[in-house]
Amino acid sequence: MKLNKLIIVSLAMVFLLASCADEDLSPIVTFDSAGKGAYPRLLEEGDKLVNLFDVSGSQYNYSVEFVDADQGNQVAEYVVDMTYEDNDPSNGDKSTGPIEFFKFNAGEFGTSTTGFKSMEGLSVAATEAMAAAGLTEDDLSPGDKFIFNGRVITTDGQTFQGSNSSASVVGSSFRGHFDFTLPVGCPSDLSGTFAYSTTAVWCDGSATVTGEVDLIDLGAGQYAFSDWSFGTYGLCYGGGAADARTLNFQDVCLKVSYTGFLDSFGDTWTFGNDIDGETWTITWDNTYGESGVTEITWPGGVPFTIE
Repeated sequence: MKLNKLIIVSLAMVFLLASCADEDLSPIVTFDSAGKGAYPRLLEEGDKLVNLFDVSGSQYNYSVEFVDADQGNQVAEYVVDMTYEDNDPSNGDKSTGPIEFFKFNAGEFGTSTTGFKSMEGLSVAATEAMAAAGLTEDDLSPGDKFIFNGRVITTDGQTFQGSNSSASVVGSSFRGHFDFTLPVGCPSDLSGTFAYSTTAVWCDGSATVTGEVDLIDLGAGQYAFSDWSFGTYGLCYGGGAADARTLNFQDVCLKVSYTGFLDSFGDTWTFGNDIDGETWTITWDNTYGESGVTEITWPGGVPFTIE
């Protein structure tokens, strides 16, 4: 009986809402309803990274078409400015900009397959960005950024950019592509499954625990082991694994540093490290009294250093 009443009430509410609907309201936001203007719409793009392992080969490729009330014919110019943001205080502040990086007028536009005026096959090379900012490779550090801000100028002199365009235009619906950023860094790919051997276990100093552990990619160069006890919880407690999320480290251009020391129980962990060829030795302990020495085998040689 209770269920039947709920169904009747729900149907009544649906009917009431439908009867009150405004027929003039559009079911979705369109460019016309969002407001007149112009913007560059992203057609395709590549990776955005100034790779410190390959600066000369780093470039960002993209294509845009211009959207206005007349398929881009009201756009007179497309301009992109660049700002370099230096986030490494150790080498001084080399921040600069904004600098006009490139400018195209309507006579240089092409036409996309959808019939809009366009600029396709645009390329931003890291070497060109560095030259524009007066930088060398030695000036670049992980965390620095090349920030690009675009704008379109219409034939009647109006300027449209990210700061005066609606959230819907610059969002995923309309794929507005005024601005983009090329971060300076290195690709990181350390995840995998590795064999280990743990000795000097706190609950049994004569034991040797062997097995495999997963190195989990947490994103943005952050990593964690699936079991920071490296099998010793099975020996000492009969099962379980040490927290794999709050204990972690970061890889920045193959320089590894620990960033998480507190486990889910509130205990602080300490790590000592030694790298010798294919062996990464971690001497670990925590404030709860757990400890061990783990040798991790990295086929082909450990590719990073420990800071």
